[in-house]
Order: sequence, then structure tokens, then C-alpha cells
Amino acid sequence: MSERKYADGYRKLRPADEPRRIAYEVLYEVCAQGAFANIMLPKALRRVRREGNFSDRDAAFTSELVHGTLRAIGRLDWVIARHVNRPLVDLDPRVLVLVRMGAHQLLDMRVPDHAAVSATVDVAREHLTDGPVRFVNAVLRSITRESSDEREAAMAAIADEDEALGVRYSHPTWMVRAFREALAAHGYSTDELEDVLAADNEVPTVTLVARPSLMSIDELADEAEDILDTRVALGAISPRAVLLESGDPARLPSIRDGRSGAQDEGSQLAALIAAHAPLDGGADERWLDLCAGPGGKAAMLAGLAQERGARVTANEVHPHRARLIERTTRLYDSIEVVSGDGRSFGGGRSAWPLASFDRVVVDAPCSGMGSLRRRPESRWNRTPADVEELTKLQAELLDRAVALTRPGGVLTYITCSPHAAETRDQVARLLEGGDVDLCDTVALADECAPFPLGVPDAAGRLSGVAGRTLQLWDHRFGTDLMFVACLRRR
Repeated sequence: MSERKYADGYRKLRPADEPRRIAYEVLYEVCAQGAFANIMLPKALRRVRREGNFSDRDAAFTSELVHGTLRAIGRLDWVIARHVNRPLVDLDPRVLVLVRMGAHQLLDMRVPDHAAVSATVDVAREHLTDGPVRFVNAVLRSITRESSDEREAAMAAIADEDEALGVRYSHPTWMVRAFREALAAHGYSTDELEDVLAADNEVPTVTLVARPSLMSIDELADEAEDILDTRVALGAISPRAVLLESGDPARLPSIRDGRSGAQDEGSQLAALIAAHAPLDGGADERWLDLCAGPGGKAAMLAGLAQERGARVTANEVHPHRARLIERTTRLYDSIEVVSGDGRSFGGGRSAWPLASFDRVVVDAPCSGMGSLRRRPESRWNRTPADVEELTKLQAELLDRAVALTRPGGVLTYITCSPHAAETRDQVARLLEGGDVDLCDTVALADECAPFPLGVPDAAGRLSGVAGRTLQLWDHRFGTDLMFVACLRRR
């Protein structure tokens, strides 16, 4: 039993329990150092499992404490601020992480109040001196004394509706407004806003893809059932998808050797649509994935191209991400991976002349508003200024993609965001240029999916345009909020 000197003398310390200790370490790295939870948490769990007796139950508790705290930061901070007499930005980042972690246990997890407080204080004692430890203890105990009815009444008193929804569902107010505008822009009722926000806070289902020409969906489902001892379901959105009820997919041989991968159904469907859209005459041999990292869609395209005698050029601006694509697609000989700026890709004396590709895919960098359930911390790392900057990049990539697509060829624009400026507005701008026509992307999706998606007739339409765009929603389709638009070059 370790000892530590405090201002009021020596005190025997009870060691912090390992799940909370690991959760704190990950949360601190993510919240204070800018790390990514989807990288830090698996790495930490692998380490403690190698070092000692860390059970699946411990891992599940740690994961919920990390992801749950990150998802709820906005609401937790609102609650915490009611019990602190200074701005939260003035707190020591370690203190703020600990109080958030404790508050999540008190408000959202089935942990008894006394255990949530005392166990969090145990972690605090390993990282803080006596004064900050007492502060953590006092704030958490103050939260336990406030009833849920009192909190609800205070939340209901917030005058701005979007701000109130942001607190309740733990989203920045600007994102709440952007989701409201996105629903209207894509032809959906804004009455669905709360469903959109609530879905962001649900734990996503682990979804695998059986890569074309390498593995069948039945083989993947059987492998997952046998090795992970879990129930599985076949995808309703992608014919290549297998959904897991539980288990670590990294244990599957097909994951390790590249015949399968983890990929959201919406992402799978987007790649299938890009390969399926009919061309207007000419060959179907040269495909380009202009922004291919980290490689999930590139792998799907490579598999489909291999089955049809086509070849994919996968371009990625960052060399280290290009290497990830090479690893992901290593079993295919139908793909070449290159690294360059998509805004100036090809042309001139390069091997990729302008107007030479039959199919071009632009899976553009975006705000990531469509994958907040998978990357909960990202909602706190983005600002409206980021969206403005990203839309400029998207426009430049799309303009280059149009130039690279041959007449009669198809350009497929994909983002993991429903934000109107990143989706519908980008397509409208291209259509105004007069070089492309919009295909019926909803009809293409219905042809690719195992079952018709049931997209409302009014959804995805632009004024005076015959085609349609496709916007997926988690609360409707169970996928990330992927946007897809197929455009044929005149």
C-alpha cells in the first residue's frame, strides 16, 4: 500500500481500480492533449491485458467510461458548472477530466453514488495534491445532492431551443442548428432533429465488410459466429455487411489477413453506388479514388474492379495514409496507390491525363458530423470556421475531379456529413457549372442495397433538377450520416 504526504499529514491510500485509472489516462490524452480515443483506448486496453488480469468486464466498463464521458461532455460541463464558482476553462485540465469522469458515473451509469465519488477520488489522489483532490470530491458530492428534477427544471428554463437541445443531447449549439438546416436541405422534417441528436449518443454496432472477390458474406458470418461466439446479422443497407452483437473483430483471421474489414454500412453502400452507376457509352476500365485514405472504400472499389477487369488508381495526399491503403488493399492486383494533392492530380505529362477516367470518386475531407457516434470527441473539436475552410477544399477537389472524368463518365461525391454547405450546396454549385448532370442516386442505392431504403420521395431533390442525392441518417437507416451524389459528365 503506497503512501503520499498531504498538507494535513500522512494518509494511507487505497489504490485506484484499474478500469478507472485507464479511463482517466485515455480521457486526459484525448481532452487535454488532442489524442484520438479510437487509437488511445484500444492501445491502452491491449497494454493492460498483456500486463495483468484485466477481464472483458473491466474492458467494457473502461470503454463505456471513456466513450460515455466524451459523448456527454457538453451536458456534463453544464451540470458541473452549476456546482463550480469559476469558469471551467480556468480549471486544471486534470481536475476537469476527473470531475467529468465522476459526473458521468453519477448521472449516466449504474454506479452507486458513493462508489462513483470515492473511486474517482482514488484516481485523483494518484495525480493531484490534496487541495485539488478535495475540490474533485466536493464538486462530485455537490452533484449528488442535486435532484434530477432540479436539473430538468434548469434545463427547461434555457430560452434558446437549439442551446437547450445542445445541452440535453450534448452537442455544440452550432451543430444543433446545422443538423436542423441539414434536415430541411435534404428534404426531411425538422421534427426529426431530436432523433438525429439522440442517435449520435447511441453506441454504434460493429459492422464488418466481406471484401469482393476475397470472401463471401456467408463465410464472414460463419467465421464471426464460430470464433467470437456471438450472434450476427446480415446488413440491410449493404449486401457485403455483417453486423456483430459483441466480440473483438481483431480476433478474426479474415480481418488480420485483409479479406474482411471494419466498415460502416453507409460507407460500403457509397462505394457500391460509385461502381454501379451506369456510364454513358465508352469503356469502364479506369477508376480513380481521388482522396482514398484510409482505404476502406478503395478496397471495396478494388474488389469490384477486379471482378470486372477494371483498374483503380487510389490517390492520398498524406504518404503515411497512402501506406495504410497499400496494407488494406494488399490482396488485390487491380489497384495502384499513389500520393499527391488531389487538387492538382493528373494532367500535363503525367500518367493520368485529364478526362481519362471512366469513374472518379471524391470521398472528401469533411467536418465528420456524420460519424459523431464513432468519434464522440470530434463534436468538441470542430467549429463553424472549420466547415468554411473544408468547403473550399471540397470545391477544389470536385473541380479537379470533373476535369479528370471523361465525357459520359461518372463522378461520385461522398462525405460523412449532412451539413448543407458540404453536401447539397456543393452539388448545386457543380450543376450550375454546366459540365455534369445529377443521376438518381436514391434509385442507384435501392438497386445496390439488399432491400429498398425507403427514402421519402421528397428527399434528395434540388429545384429544377431531375436527379436526386442520397443522405443517410442513423435514426432512419442505422448507418453513419453518409452523403452520396452521382454526377455524369456531359
